[in-house]
Amino acid sequence: MAETLVIQLPADDSGDAAWISVDAMGAGTSAPEQGPLEQAAAGAAGKQLIVLLPSAAVLRLHSNLPLKGNAKILQALPFALEDQLAQDVDKLHFAIGERNAQGLLPVAVVEKDRLRYYLQQLETARLFPTLVYAESEAVTPMPATIVVWINDSELIIREPDGKSSVSDIEELETIMSLKFPTITDTSAATNNVLIYCSAEANDRHQGLWDSLRSRAQSLDIKLIGDKGIGKLAGAIISKPGINLLQGKFSVKIDLFSWWPFWRNAAILLLAAGIMSVFSDAALLFQLNQKEAQLDTAASRILTDIFPSAAGAADPWGQLQSRLQGGGNIAVGEPDFIDALIVLADALDKSSGIKVDALNFRSGIIDLRLEAPAVENLDTFRQAINDSGRFIANIQSANPADNIIKGRVQVKAQGT
Repeated sequence: MAETLVIQLPADDSGDAAWISVDAMGAGTSAPEQGPLEQAAAGAAGKQLIVLLPSAAVLRLHSNLPLKGNAKILQALPFALEDQLAQDVDKLHFAIGERNAQGLLPVAVVEKDRLRYYLQQLETARLFPTLVYAESEAVTPMPATIVVWINDSELIIREPDGKSSVSDIEELETIMSLKFPTITDTSAATNNVLIYCSAEANDRHQGLWDSLRSRAQSLDIKLIGDKGIGKLAGAIISKPGINLLQGKFSVKIDLFSWWPFWRNAAILLLAAGIMSVFSDAALLFQLNQKEAQLDTAASRILTDIFPSAAGAADPWGQLQSRLQGGGNIAVGEPDFIDALIVLADALDKSSGIKVDALNFRSGIIDLRLEAPAVENLDTFRQAINDSGRFIANIQSANPADNIIKGRVQVKAQGT
């Protein structure tokens, strides 16, 4: 099962980062660690990378823009939220999440220069994140409970409705006094309080905790170690927030989602995946009108995966025969055949790309590719999208031996 490395950046530049590896369910597969980013990079090979930014760097808002389509929304957001922002919107980067039950669009705002700074720090350490969130996104809200997260110099508060606020830790007592004023009747105590903090912070604020116990329905304190990276990682895997790598920064996903791939594993995946590609041998003979296109496409793929078969007189038959070599395999589904033609056309428009492995399952094609540069992968992706029938997404790219090894997922429009 694929692992994910979750890295928590420090609230100030002089602090250490914290990181942990987790599985697809968010359970830790390694011990949490702290140190410089270069040290974290040593354990990043072969793993998806998620980065949590200091919450104070990211402002959370909501918008009721009626537009549809992420591109249109991101273009209009700066003007819609301009009155709520103190800075020049041209200097800010906007990212969006899924609309809530009330139809409001959650928005994350961060200074462009600040986001570039964080990404540059990561790049210098040879760390290329797939997803970037504010740390506050990983503090899970709870019904009828105010969740307080105390970490380094930051204070994160999640309200029962999911809204979050970030303050300096020095403001903890003031904020708690405002949220839980001295009460004269028990009906005023309407919320529970759940506090996450280090043992040191717990000792330092014992007086405040004692005061809160008389002003809230309940007070629960949970101690965290290693900056709480284990709990944060599990939460962000289970319920992702707003990924900041959108709009003009979304190129970072294509350029820097570099996951190393092992050739032997790719071959095994190819052998297993091909078993589900060709389900009906008779289907090929029902697609006579596409035979010429299909042979051209098959020739292109065949040459890459099986170089010794280059120039075969019957490329599609040869490709079928090669892929059938291990057992009971039938001809592919119509979606696969159509996609194969589109793939071949995209390969012709993208110089220097070689298909290393191909897997088709449940209407989705996973490709393992080799390319001279990440830009070639992006050209390939765009060529598929331009077909109007299929959507391609670069899942990962990884530099190896002066080439880029990448994984691209292709599926039909609307699926």
